[in-house]
Amino acid sequence: MSESRIAWRGLPPLAVPAYRKLWIVSMLSHFGTWMHNTAAAAQLAHSSPAPLTNALLLAAATLPAVLLSFPAGLLADRIGRGTVLFWANATGAAVAAVFAILNLCDGLGPAAILGLTFALNAGWAAGYPAWNAEVSSVLPADLVKDGAALNSLSFNLARTLGPAAGGFAFGAVGGFPVYLANALSFAGFMLCFRKTRRMAASAARGSWRDSLRETSAFVRDSPRFRALLVRAVMFFSLAQSMSALVPVYVLTVRHRSAADLGFVLAAFGAGAVCSAVSYPNLRRRVPERVLRCACAVLAALALAALPLLGSVSALFAVGVVFGAAQASMVTVNNGFLQTTVALSLRSRAVALYIVVLYGAQTIGAVVAGALSAWWGVGPAAWAIAVLLAACALPGRVRQRRSGS
Repeated sequence: MSESRIAWRGLPPLAVPAYRKLWIVSMLSHFGTWMHNTAAAAQLAHSSPAPLTNALLLAAATLPAVLLSFPAGLLADRIGRGTVLFWANATGAAVAAVFAILNLCDGLGPAAILGLTFALNAGWAAGYPAWNAEVSSVLPADLVKDGAALNSLSFNLARTLGPAAGGFAFGAVGGFPVYLANALSFAGFMLCFRKTRRMAASAARGSWRDSLRETSAFVRDSPRFRALLVRAVMFFSLAQSMSALVPVYVLTVRHRSAADLGFVLAAFGAGAVCSAVSYPNLRRRVPERVLRCACAVLAALALAALPLLGSVSALFAVGVVFGAAQASMVTVNNGFLQTTVALSLRSRAVALYIVVLYGAQTIGAVVAGALSAWWGVGPAAWAIAVLLAACALPGRVRQRRSGS
């Protein structure tokens, strides 16, 4: 029996009480957030069917990570992870409560949805670097990788079940109960970190300017890391168009219900769960470069098929393929960061990667919305799919073609 199967069967990190508590509250919080995101997307699509407006919802969700991830990581090193995590989740709970109150008062228009979505994800972006460090700090060194796999599994299970539950609940009872449930889902984190816990010694040395200078030197002297950032921009800026176009296509082009939208969005999570389960064995059999190319091709095919499909079951199948391809690309990139970047620089390297990743997704969502507004969903999806398939070409081939 392989080590990966033993790890999945034994689930050893869950035997650590501190980790088990964090894993449970994280699962609940992620579930509430995915319910909320689906309800907000459905409500915005109903109140303003313009493709660009709906694409801005994804931009509002990803832009805070671009602006806050790196400074939040430095801040957590200085004032303590517990402090940052408590206030980040308190912010999320407050914003979700405002969502619920405005919805109850019929005051949740497109501008309010976009602004509050930005604020909600600002809380997430502020806490994410501290959360990554906190989870690994409560586990023995030999269980950190297993814990990371379990974190991915909990996130993607919530990503699978949350949109379906959110779409069904929004269609049945409206947005107020969904937004209120999300506000309550932050309570677990706040209880865990209600007592500020400071690190025994700060991981950051010198001034903020010194940290930035050291990070710049690392990027300048590491061509492999720069190549990773370039690949992330190319793939995720284009792949994000799938998430930007699906709500508009399902609700306004195919005139499906919010519950159908939730079911289709849940396919992304289902594909990611399939990726998380199969990746440990897949990476032993397939070279990393081939796996990256396969992810780009599969994502492009799924995006190209989107405007050709009408049934919910067919859209779900395409969503599973796309979700698996996107999640596998994320896993490949994360594995590179964990194995090639020195531990003293790893947190900042990850934060910088997050900034580039979400920056690319923000731009991709806006561009996809604009193209679909000008050309329609079909032509926009096909044009972006061609560019996405080009990401599968080896770097040297792209350079020769661009030079010719």
